[in-house]
Amino acid sequence: MDLFKTPRLFSRNFILTFIGWFMIRFFKLKGVGLENLPKKGPYVICANHSHLLDPFFIGALVRRPLFQMASNEFFRKPLLRRFMWAMGAFPRKKGFSDIKSIKYAIGLVKKGHPLIIYPEGGRNWDGETLPIIRSTAKLVKVLKVPLVTVVSRGNYLAWPRWASKRRKSTITVHFSKPVSFEKDASAEEIVAHIEKGIYNNDNYTEIGRIKGKDPARGLPRLLWRCPGCRVIDGLAEKDGRSIRCSCCGKEWEVNLRCAMRERGSQTWRAIKEYADLMFRAEEIVPVPDPGCPGLAAEERVYLASRRVTLFHEPRYPKLERAGDGRLFLTDGRLVFVPGNGGEARSFRFDAILGRSTEKNTFFQFVLNDDIARFQMNEESCYKWEIVYDYIRRKAGHVTGEI
Repeated sequence: MDLFKTPRLFSRNFILTFIGWFMIRFFKLKGVGLENLPKKGPYVICANHSHLLDPFFIGALVRRPLFQMASNEFFRKPLLRRFMWAMGAFPRKKGFSDIKSIKYAIGLVKKGHPLIIYPEGGRNWDGETLPIIRSTAKLVKVLKVPLVTVVSRGNYLAWPRWASKRRKSTITVHFSKPVSFEKDASAEEIVAHIEKGIYNNDNYTEIGRIKGKDPARGLPRLLWRCPGCRVIDGLAEKDGRSIRCSCCGKEWEVNLRCAMRERGSQTWRAIKEYADLMFRAEEIVPVPDPGCPGLAAEERVYLASRRVTLFHEPRYPKLERAGDGRLFLTDGRLVFVPGNGGEARSFRFDAILGRSTEKNTFFQFVLNDDIARFQMNEESCYKWEIVYDYIRRKAGHVTGEI
């Protein structure tokens, strides 16, 4: 299947004629600084990413055709794949350097098309811009075109990544003036410029009115440790408006502005402040009696899942179910133990090219000729992301990304 085709701009213009007006009004989009964008010639946009539809928001505001990398997850189904192509998107595998996608992006710019990239590498979970992937500077230098930084505010509040339901609030997209870098510009200089231009912490963005229901729905995906007693996976939703710890019994109210307060308190705090407490290196300790068979004498387990379902990809875009079981994270690999007593599967760190979270409930690893995708309906993928990254770095393994 050839997913890299010649762009058909008439399709994009036709679709935007019908949905551009709708998106601007339905999502209350506002564009600031649109006059800064070059009227002709190629340029690259670096933008922050908090809302699933950020790429379409920018596309709806900018009438000139823009092209952008998007997760290949959106290209699995034929109808959605056609829509993504019509909107100027092209696929890349998340979690590592997808050389084919990078070469295609460079080719688009050489043909005179503007390009959008999201240098965080994916959507953030807590409303604050993630660190910039360092190799973004290398791509900017290779492209040799003006750079425009774009920051969207209110997009996280409109639909936090962890939330099960969308909210309705104003989203404002700010476009900066284009900047061209000299040949001898350092990577640090370019990264610093991008960081300053796209940084946002939506937890403190002033929004007039937010409409929605069940503000606590999905929050345990982000808050995987109780802020009170520190027990893992102890928080659960209550009536969609609060969360409660099954261990210590503490309860927190949650509002649509992504803030929460302990029951009985008058002080609201940003959920981000609680999310910052989730990871502490000193608390990442081996699990006692994890129940994982076949461990080496000195091998330690740091995470043990509840029931998960393993899928693999014999050939893109086809996914096949491999079975149910439990997943274990050790200090050198991940081990999947089937629930039916079958043979365990081992995924060593040095064989994993990258990791990503798809649809908030799929924790995925990219392998040389396959993927390992774990559906975690009873687990926090965010928890597995940050603990896996920490253990992997501690073991001396680094994954390269664009």
